[in-house]
Amino acid sequence: MKNEKGITLVELIAVLAIAGIIVALIASVLSSGTNASQRTSLNQQLQQEGNIIVEKIRAQYLLNQKEDLIPDKFEIVVENDKLLFKDETGANVIISEGFNYDLDPLSTDVSSPTKKKTVLDRTRKSDLDLLIRGKTNGNSPIQEYKINTSFSKLN
Repeated sequence: MKNEKGITLVELIAVLAIAGIIVALIASVLSSGTNASQRTSLNQQLQQEGNIIVEKIRAQYLLNQKEDLIPDKFEIVVENDKLLFKDETGANVIISEGFNYDLDPLSTDVSSPTKKKTVLDRTRKSDLDLLIRGKTNGNSPIQEYKINTSFSKLN
């Protein structure tokens, strides 16, 4: 049987096994690349959101308190996944929403609940410690962006 044409079953199984290994490797590379892209995108979103939050608070802080309508103190409050301004008049303005916020990330007491309010005083230096956590699906680790800054102005 010198003129046998075609392939044997063993050759066919070997080719399928090699092709399966190659497809699995390609799928693994694409999957890890997609996950890395999602993590990078969320990290950039958190940084941009942090910059926007600081600028909004800075603008509120720098309002001229010499006018009677502008109180000396205002609160930064976390309510229902929203970060809000609250002043003494009771007005609420949304600073940011859509993330998880913690106003005291430097607290070493793990058993204490997260802080939901901080007061900033326009008449003196005020510190802000904020942790923003991105909402992720169950496959990737939680990403965080920390803001540790102070607000003050020259008198």
